[in-house]
Amino acid sequence: MTKKRFLIVLILCALLTAFATTASADTAQGQFRYIRLTIGEETINFRTTAETVSEFFEIEEITLNAKDIVSLALDTELSSNAVTEIGIRRSFFIDIVIDGEEAFRYEVGPAQRVGHIIAELRVSKGSGFSHNGFLNDVILPGSTLYLSSRVVQEYITTIRLPFDREMRTTRMLAPNETQLLQEGVFGEITTVIYVTYVAGVEVERSVGSIEQTREPVAEITLIGETLLVNPDAVTVGSVLSVDGLVGNGYEYVLSKIMESTGYSAQQPELSNYTFSGHRAVRGVVAVDPRVIPLGTWLYVEGYGRALASDTGGAIIGYKIDLCFDTVAEALQHGRRNVRVWVLR
Repeated sequence: MTKKRFLIVLILCALLTAFATTASADTAQGQFRYIRLTIGEETINFRTTAETVSEFFEIEEITLNAKDIVSLALDTELSSNAVTEIGIRRSFFIDIVIDGEEAFRYEVGPAQRVGHIIAELRVSKGSGFSHNGFLNDVILPGSTLYLSSRVVQEYITTIRLPFDREMRTTRMLAPNETQLLQEGVFGEITTVIYVTYVAGVEVERSVGSIEQTREPVAEITLIGETLLVNPDAVTVGSVLSVDGLVGNGYEYVLSKIMESTGYSAQQPELSNYTFSGHRAVRGVVAVDPRVIPLGTWLYVEGYGRALASDTGGAIIGYKIDLCFDTVAEALQHGRRNVRVWVLR
């Protein structure tokens, strides 16, 4: 072998060694994987070094819409021993018109029906919708979906229930005098009503519940027992009872029948002040101090609480003169027998 031929052999061996080393390095760094991608009716074959579906989409710059459906999960590892089949079902857009207002674009997934769209809109818009068709109707790309808003409004109404009025007789009050013991309270019935509106128009109304939420409370009024005998038929000075309560709970030591008259400081011949120095106004009475000492508190039937503060030349024995603010009131009272309670 000549020297020249020997050099050629050495060079060829070196080139073969370098090629083998490069191929070995390429194999060590990574190997190709084969993909068959189908999008709609189109199928494309790929050779890639990607290891996962997500990486493959990134390398090939394949973008996905929010509602696209991919046959494999994005983190699925690609096979190195077989062709990996990947399918993409693309979403599409339609127009939606609600209650006849302006249409807006809406993305629809390839497997979605009308019912799915209504369910999504209920969440995003906070109200229900109705469709003039079936919920499983298929939606076509570029079509228009007409919907009507469907809102169910809850109304709560309250109706008042009347309360009873009860009268109770008592000896703690003067005859026919009244006193409110317990205020009446109206009861309540609460009704829940559901009203359904479609496109703003009421189409249905139903009663959800009826409940009595508060019981009425009766009004109780105390009324003084009427005398069993007519004061005019009882001898003046007769004691009718001893010890008890009268009026607004005043304690008395005895009650008797007395002859009463009325007067007023407006009468020209009378003074504006009583014998004890009090102003002559309603609530002071003239008595015989030998029968009722001055300064004694009394309760007079039909007149009320009074102070024995005055005397009079004609007021002798079981007589009592009641002071009124006007002459007309005094004349209206006139002369009559009344029951007088001497307070403790």
